[in-house]
Amino acid sequence: MSNYGIKRDDNKQEWEDTEFPLVCETCLGDSPYIRMTKESYGKKCSVCETPFTVFAWQAGSKGRLKRVEICRNCAEAKNVCQVCIYDLQYGLPVKVRDRVLKEHGSAGAITAVPQSMANRSWYTAQQQRTLAQGQSLVGESNPLAVAKLEEMANMEPRYERNMAKLCSFFARGECNRGANCPFRHEMPRDRNDPMAKQNTKNRFYGTSDPVANRILGRQRRKEEEVKQEDADGYDKARATLYLRFQGDAPYPTLTEADIRDKFYSFGEIMSVRIQADKGQAFVEFSEPDACELAIASMNRKELLDRKLHVKWARAPKRGETAGPKRGEEESSQQAPKVIQPMAPPGGISKAPIPKGFATTKPPPHVAAIAAARRRKAAAGEAIGASVPRPSSNVPRPGGGPIRGVGVGAAKRAGGGAAKPYYPSADPSRLGTNATKTI
Repeated sequence: MSNYGIKRDDNKQEWEDTEFPLVCETCLGDSPYIRMTKESYGKKCSVCETPFTVFAWQAGSKGRLKRVEICRNCAEAKNVCQVCIYDLQYGLPVKVRDRVLKEHGSAGAITAVPQSMANRSWYTAQQQRTLAQGQSLVGESNPLAVAKLEEMANMEPRYERNMAKLCSFFARGECNRGANCPFRHEMPRDRNDPMAKQNTKNRFYGTSDPVANRILGRQRRKEEEVKQEDADGYDKARATLYLRFQGDAPYPTLTEADIRDKFYSFGEIMSVRIQADKGQAFVEFSEPDACELAIASMNRKELLDRKLHVKWARAPKRGETAGPKRGEEESSQQAPKVIQPMAPPGGISKAPIPKGFATTKPPPHVAAIAAARRRKAAAGEAIGASVPRPSSNVPRPGGGPIRGVGVGAAKRAGGGAAKPYYPSADPSRLGTNATKTI
């Protein structure tokens, strides 16, 4: 009798039948050749409890036998591996990925998978229809959140996760299989170790995941160390980043064109200052958001085939630009140097003669004139210091000494009464006869 007339069970239509699992490189193992076994409807999903196709294989030459734990629909809903429940794009637990996306304004990129059976069945049907049309149920992520996840990502295969589990008989001293035992002969760790208590459903929803808690704690400590470094009197620059090549000298030849070609996509670059001998540079953006995105995106990335270390540039406090460097004490500051004024023209300076210079004697006629002036000055001091010097030798600004004119000039010339200097002082001017009264 043919089975075409038998109506298929409605519940069985929801069961999953796939051709290949959705797994990460770590779970596949280090061997390029894999032999898998396939069992249709061999197990219920640990999340939605729907029967699905089970795949099993040996993960590498020294790895244990691994098999999928959740169905393909649940794995596609969270974009995770069907075995280890790690994100396929960043290699992080679901809790870590969702926490970073939520903190950086990308909550719409988080898929809220329902947990009840009725809602879970409706969600699975909607998801299958959407994926068949080539669309996605989640929104786009914030570029800053993506850059942060890429900085935390660890996509290198970790084959130590495929090692065999511990042998409980060996821990009790009762294992008699020796080298043929498929389990690992090592003593177990602490029974209270949270890493030994992991649940697939909790890791899928990100509610209780000890692996994620350890990663988040490590990231929190790293951020606190950065804040502690910036708390010693130096603040972050507004929109300037600092980059340097990792490793020791010699450094690649860094040019402004290389930096602009690598950082122009994050925002408008205002200035670039390069210190080629130290393998470092400072890049100033027009906006702080562009600088933060550039730091999160380019840290630990390569430039000129050399890894970079990118972080915020530090700006000193206001008024301390010329002060001592960090780590120097106030007692180590040198006293300000007093600048002595130079000797006036013709004066004698007591400063030592610089090295390489020698004194020269003046010509004989110049020395004779100077000696005569010194003898004349000594004679005047011997007669008396009360004799005033003629004011005609006092220089005025903008000119030389005032020449003797008028009555004084006539007396020095040996003449009698001289005519007045100004016409208005002549008493015979305009026919007048002035008389002198005592």
